[in-house]
Amino acid sequence: MRPGTRDTPPGPDLVGALYDYVVNSGRLLVLEVGRDGRIICANGTFRSRYAGFADVRGEPIAHFFSDEDGPVDIEPGEAQKKTVARVFRAAAEGERCLFHAYPLDGHTLLIGEVAESGDHEVVARMGNLTLDMSRLVRDLRRANRDLARVNALNEELARTDGLTRLANRRHFLERLESGVAQARSRQHRLSILMIDLDHFKRVNDTYGHAAGDRVLVAFADLLRALVRVSDLPGRLGGEEFGLYMFDTSLDVAMKVGERLRARTRELQPLGDDFRPSTSIGAAEWRATEDVDSLIQRADAAMYRAKENGRNRVVADR
Repeated sequence: MRPGTRDTPPGPDLVGALYDYVVNSGRLLVLEVGRDGRIICANGTFRSRYAGFADVRGEPIAHFFSDEDGPVDIEPGEAQKKTVARVFRAAAEGERCLFHAYPLDGHTLLIGEVAESGDHEVVARMGNLTLDMSRLVRDLRRANRDLARVNALNEELARTDGLTRLANRRHFLERLESGVAQARSRQHRLSILMIDLDHFKRVNDTYGHAAGDRVLVAFADLLRALVRVSDLPGRLGGEEFGLYMFDTSLDVAMKVGERLRARTRELQPLGDDFRPSTSIGAAEWRATEDVDSLIQRADAAMYRAKENGRNRVVADR
């Protein structure tokens, strides 16, 4: 930015772009004035017309205007009280300028135009500018809010399994990596469960894939309901789920797994004729291992649960 202009435009990016457009318009006079009446910054149009491009920061605004209309006294919020702030007579060449005041972070932003014709025409133009600016800022802020909501939704979709609304595999592994790093630095305990729905292929083959989806959703809802807010349940793929529990010992993880196993048998997502079951492997993080090793041990425990008859919880100790 040139000397005498703001280094960082105010507000969100889109409003900042609008600010830049107005500042660099070449026609409009733009000043930012502090509560003490001194100029904080001025655009090139103002400086070229009234200061020979000199840096006017710190100068009293009254130096640039005559006192024919009374003292120059602009306070933040004036724009909210009046459609047009007031007409000032510029000291240079007897010109008349009309400025409108906009509150800005405790200061005041003045946007003005030289009155090269009758005052009523300038007033009309500045009144229109005021309305247009207000509408533009309103619309841009609304667009920013809408964009923020879309971005938040996209971020949520990127982290979430589309069917069960649990964390997807990528997000689950990222959180687990972060949890292991935190456990290592703070010497906390950390445990995980690896969970597999038993005979799930048989469910799809017998009842159809839509029925299989109902089983997955019912189990995901149960898993979500049984865990703490600080835990992270995730669907890792197909009928395989995981549960990450920070600051949790293996014994506590086993109790959680056993409660989950028992409650799964109570589910009836397809009616009385079908009761799902789970094989669960539990492992506690060891200070010398990485995430892959932890998952492999929990996976191995889960497969031992399957080999030993399914519908059970097995720990890797």
